[in-house]
Amino acid sequence: MVASLLNSETIDSTSSSIPKTIVDDTFDPHTTKWSDVNLFKFGALIAISTTAENAVFYPLYVLKTREQSDRRNLTLLQSFRYHLRSSFSKTTTAGSISSLYRGFWFSSIAGLPAYGLYLGVYISTKDRLNATNSTSARFYAPFIAGALADAVSVLFYVPSDVIVQRLQVSDSPYKSSFDAIRKIYVNEGIKGYYRGLGATFMVSALASSIWWTAYENVKYLLYHPSILPYFTGRKQSNDQTHSVNRLPQFTAGFVAGTITSACVNPLDVVKTRIQTQHIYTSSKTSSSPVMYKNTFHGLACLWREEGVHGLFRGILPKLMSRGPLSAVSAIVFELVLYYSRDDLTRF
Repeated sequence: MVASLLNSETIDSTSSSIPKTIVDDTFDPHTTKWSDVNLFKFGALIAISTTAENAVFYPLYVLKTREQSDRRNLTLLQSFRYHLRSSFSKTTTAGSISSLYRGFWFSSIAGLPAYGLYLGVYISTKDRLNATNSTSARFYAPFIAGALADAVSVLFYVPSDVIVQRLQVSDSPYKSSFDAIRKIYVNEGIKGYYRGLGATFMVSALASSIWWTAYENVKYLLYHPSILPYFTGRKQSNDQTHSVNRLPQFTAGFVAGTITSACVNPLDVVKTRIQTQHIYTSSKTSSSPVMYKNTFHGLACLWREEGVHGLFRGILPKLMSRGPLSAVSAIVFELVLYYSRDDLTRF
């Protein structure tokens, strides 16, 4: 399956008598605009693809959350080794394979509407900004569209993010997703579901803007006629066909994911700790200590108490997951758009 994703997909021209310019205008396999998308196919393909992605990379998300919520001043390697061992040790409450999938189904199902909305806003906004045909739009369009998409969808995905992160931490007091929903409401009210909203928006909006800007521009660079032959293995393109080579998209996704993870990790650590510092345990009458008042206070405390190691807590599992995940996500994103087209009548 992976090989088929990376190989070229070829759509033959329906008739040699049709001028090439008309074919290019009516069916461009390299770019799918929001106006070309069938929403029913788009929704179905998004549901299937995101669940499959989540199933593969979810354990690394859990490791990342456990590392970032751990306030001990461990080095990056020490932290990674400790939480990796404890996740497989039967002597700890977090020690089982199943613990690495805590909250998986809730995360997969609850996050779908927000993710669909996010992609819809991004694609439609980017198309409108690119309609100017300005060269500079290639740089600012994905940045603005990514930030706007996150701003619109943030209220929909923060509650599920809070619940899932509290299920993922070591020694979580919650038995299930529904238990977490109930206890958060009883102990903290509605505002408990939006814990760390500001930090989440800052992290997600910045990450979204950086990722899409890096992805769209690296992809554009790799599709340049002087570079593309290195990916296709061809000295020149076939004028009789429209070819979509997926390897530049895969590569651009990997680069974008790696860059984004390194850039936003300090904010991500603070976000995780703000969202998990109000956990009520069954053995205590009060919540866990509240250490961070807001994002900026959290960054200051993190730097003062843990230094560089604190700022990049969880970076190893994050880089291990985000680079490959972003590469796969880029391929899935492009394929979902491609096969959601109204003008595509066959797979």
